[in-house]
Amino acid sequence: MSLSELTVPGGVEQVIGADELFFSTTDRRGLIRSGNSVFVRTSRFSLDELTGAPHNIVRHPDMPAGVFRLMWDRLLTGRPAGAYVQNLAKDGSRYWVFATMTPLAEGFLSVRMAPRADLFDAVKQTYRYVTDAELDAARRGANRGQVALAGMQRLEELLDELGFGSHDDFLTEALTAEIAARGRLASATYARPSARGPIAGVLAGAGALETQLADLVERLEGYRVFSDRLVRSSAQVLAVARRLNHTVAAAQAASEMVADTTPVLRNVARVMATPTDAAVTALEQLVPRLATLRADVTDLRFRIALGNLHNNMVAAFAAEVVDGVAPPTSLNEVPLLCDAVHENVLEMSARAQQVNQALHEIIAGVAEAGERLAGFSRFLGQWRILVLRHRAGGTLGNLVQPIDEEFAASWDGMEMLRALGKEFESFAVPFDVRALEEQVTRIRAEAAESRYTF
Repeated sequence: MSLSELTVPGGVEQVIGADELFFSTTDRRGLIRSGNSVFVRTSRFSLDELTGAPHNIVRHPDMPAGVFRLMWDRLLTGRPAGAYVQNLAKDGSRYWVFATMTPLAEGFLSVRMAPRADLFDAVKQTYRYVTDAELDAARRGANRGQVALAGMQRLEELLDELGFGSHDDFLTEALTAEIAARGRLASATYARPSARGPIAGVLAGAGALETQLADLVERLEGYRVFSDRLVRSSAQVLAVARRLNHTVAAAQAASEMVADTTPVLRNVARVMATPTDAAVTALEQLVPRLATLRADVTDLRFRIALGNLHNNMVAAFAAEVVDGVAPPTSLNEVPLLCDAVHENVLEMSARAQQVNQALHEIIAGVAEAGERLAGFSRFLGQWRILVLRHRAGGTLGNLVQPIDEEFAASWDGMEMLRALGKEFESFAVPFDVRALEEQVTRIRAEAAESRYTF
């Protein structure tokens, strides 16, 4: 029988400090390789008991299996994962964390913090519904894998009901909200003015990296707001453009009715349908581009927040060494954190390039749709004059006003999109990879020296 099976939940909940961070590493099978003092103290297990044990030694039986299924699906595809998790300590007490897991070359790295964001309460209620779904699946004879799958599917449904279009959206909002709730820690809570030498260099480097990442987070928040506005506005303009296209098609059909007496009306009506078709096509092509842009912005925000958390963990290790809470050898974990930050920096760079490229394509698409509507305006003017000249108002007059109204709405919408695009363009992400990598390299070098000079 394992240690975790001997633990009986006691119902007492531990309070985790806002500045406390849990750290652990595991191999690919989930067996614990290392853990920090916060993990040891809170779990109530000794480090010897934790080392070599499966990480689910602290799993609380009330946690839905679907949550872990969702996390493992991400991790096994090489992507970082995260979730709100209730854990069980050796003495039966429980504690909640927001846990992040990052794939490493030979295993996984986890950094966890106390939940502080408003979203946490909604998630706890959601987990109760997920547990009900899993219990129902088990009663119907499902095996463990099927129960976990049923829980994961129910969790995704409930996240959608909470307003998250995808698990990626939820994960990004949860992590960024938790990071924001913690505030500026690397340069504040973990600052140690008494530190000297390389250990002071680790803390200074962590503070500088935090500032760089905070600047990116602020800019990306503007990106997120604008991308959401563009998605909503483009959908509205596309709906109006489609109505305009239908009205023009009706005018085209009506013009065919007087083709024998006024063929020129039919000819102009046929021609003016071409630019409206093209405008609708250009606007429709914006939809997948905007979806891609939003997904890239979401991933970029998540990567930056995760890099910030790993950087805070570096500062926390250094602060513990200065305070005498942990031995200098605990800085052996810093290179792993630097590796994780470095991998995130590379992913950030790739996503930033994709975001900026998508932005240029979207602005070009808006311009193209606008040009098509401008072309339609010229044909519309000719057609309206011809209706009057050939006294075709009795047959076509009732179509003139709807076309004018839909065209005016489309044009106003295009002007709104153009203005948004210009404003959005000013938010292009200036991503200085070299500056970030220099800080990571500095932190790694100072940490290596600190182990021998502190």
